Amino acid sequence: MNVLDPDELRARVAALSVWSQNGERAPHKPLLLLLALGHFASGQRDLPFSVVEPALADLLRAFGPPRRPQPELPFWWLRSDGLWELSGTGSLTMRKGSNAPTVTSLRKEDPIGRLPDEVRATLRAHPALTIELARTILAAHFPASLHGEILGAVGLNADAVPTAPRRRRDPRFRDDVLRAYGYRCAVCGFEVRVGPALVGVDAAHVMWHQAGGPDEIPNGLALCALHHRLLDRGAFTLASSGSHETVVEVAETAHGGEGFERWLLDYHGRPIARPVSVSYRVAEPSVAWHRREVFRGPARERATG
Repeated sequence: MNVLDPDELRARVAALSVWSQNGERAPHKPLLLLLALGHFASGQRDLPFSVVEPALADLLRAFGPPRRPQPELPFWWLRSDGLWELSGTGSLTMRKGSNAPTVTSLRKEDPIGRLPDEVRATLRAHPALTIELARTILAAHFPASLHGEILGAVGLNADAVPTAPRRRRDPRFRDDVLRAYGYRCAVCGFEVRVGPALVGVDAAHVMWHQAGGPDEIPNGLALCALHHRLLDRGAFTLASSGSHETVVEVAETAHGGEGFERWLLDYHGRPIARPVSVSYRVAEPSVAWHRREVFRGPARERATG
């Protein structure tokens, strides 16, 4: 059996082709590849469409954009990247005007997907490579606040995964954003220091770094670790309200008990902290991207009266 050079496999993963148009997120292939790596790590080789469809749909609903999941697309098109192969496709019915099969046909014939033999042989020969590649995929397509959740969802051990290189960020971004918001969470005002060190307050990208969001103050917010994760999960977003005010909008899909009410719902419709300069306000293109690509809306109604 052929064994790929590890660097060749790394190059294939780094070159994973992902559909992109007008800033829309399409993490379908990355999530399918992570799902396949998770199954490989648990000793499973074959992934029939009947297994992939519900599992990948769940991943897309949780970590993809707020649109119809369409797990059938990466199941068919990931083959073009040299990281996936299919068997049992001879009787599939193609969609009109397309080189892809219909969902009905995939469900009926239930073809089997798998990592190619040469890929699996390389992963067996280099056991640490599986989790290294998982980190590479995550770093390229998702913010760090979601990595642990995604790894757990695909069956990989987050604690065992080494850190992969990430796209270089402007080292001034964090300090600039925190200074702009007075070193406090712009939503809840959280600020804790141990000695001189600020703890638990992040500089969050509103438009994700992985989606091309700039390392600039108008694309950033100072957020505590909790509100940073909630923003990246789409539990809340931002909306303009008046010429110099931005407010929190909580998604109807977000819910919970006392903690939800205290730390999220109570801020619905309330303004975030104003930065030290109006020029530092979150830019409208970043807000629009987050509302379209991340927010699990619609937003709850705001209280009146």
